Amino acid sequence: MDGVLLESRGYHRALQKTIRLMALALGFAHATISPDEIAAFEAGGISSEWDEAAIVTARLLEEAWKDNPHMLLPDSLSPSLTLSPGKRPWPNLASLAYALSTPEMLALHPLERAARFFFGKGHRTAQQEQILHDLILGARLAELSLTHRTFQELVLGSSEYYRTYNLPAEHNTESYLLKYDRSNLSDMQSAHLCGWISQPGHAATVITSRPSRPPAGVFSTPEAELGAQLVGLKGIPILGWGGMRWLGLQTHIDPQSFLKPSPVHALAGMRMALGERQEVALTEAADLVENGLAVSAWKELEGAEVSVFEDTPGGIKSLQAARGILKKARITIVVKSFGIAQHQAKTAALSSLGAQLFPTLVEALEATYQ
Repeated sequence: MDGVLLESRGYHRALQKTIRLMALALGFAHATISPDEIAAFEAGGISSEWDEAAIVTARLLEEAWKDNPHMLLPDSLSPSLTLSPGKRPWPNLASLAYALSTPEMLALHPLERAARFFFGKGHRTAQQEQILHDLILGARLAELSLTHRTFQELVLGSSEYYRTYNLPAEHNTESYLLKYDRSNLSDMQSAHLCGWISQPGHAATVITSRPSRPPAGVFSTPEAELGAQLVGLKGIPILGWGGMRWLGLQTHIDPQSFLKPSPVHALAGMRMALGERQEVALTEAADLVENGLAVSAWKELEGAEVSVFEDTPGGIKSLQAARGILKKARITIVVKSFGIAQHQAKTAALSSLGAQLFPTLVEALEATYQ
């Protein structure tokens, strides 16, 4: 979705605002993460703004502790409570992104990488270690994470944030998604894509790390559905963070482990494209990956040509791994990978996975239609 179907300006702006407020509170100048630095994180597979906000804050704390080892995270990032700009030097965030994207790091999930990078440095106090521990490992939990709460209020808007989370709103803001996101498809192009999908033998699913509408009994926010509505693809199945949270509760496994680049994400997405309910698709995808349990319904994919359109490596790796899992179950699919990017760091990462590169989704779709 983000970076492919739409330009996620709202998410990036909310991330930049969150980091700017945190930087001011920690005594830095009026600065924030740049678009190039965001692209460097995403090229390394760190595409969740929840994770990026926590990781960058950890780096800011490292810098702040050089002259104030007792610096704590603030209780709030309300504009009325933040400090005036300070003079601490701004760290090189691109180098941090690269350090978290080495070959050995790429085998880990983003927050596991951050934990390995930040935890256990001998010069730290016990208090500093605890702050970093809570910051990194709580990055995706609103009840634990200040960066998460701030980002979500900006993304949803203060009114929706209060209704959704039942937590005090502090920023008096409209939704950054509704204000800043832009579709990468015109109305005519969306209609053409929907028409292609509706033809016999064609199907599609949006696989995204965005919060999405989950099965009953699980909390998540419908941000992926808002994006699909913006792009004119309201009726297409969506598999995002909401579904992974549900699967995590069913299996007692960290839901992050099911998100792309896990093959579970692509496998369940393919089953949902064929009309399967989200709960069944997720359960059977996890069973196939973890236990090799291949129910007969997977046979529907025999001989299918499956294309993935991505601006970061996660979805491509997920589909490639899914092909390997299906091959073990004696089901063959043909995989095509389309990389949608213009930034050098992204194009290099996508090209290394064998993706065909296109500067826009429209050009990639035109190649697919042919």
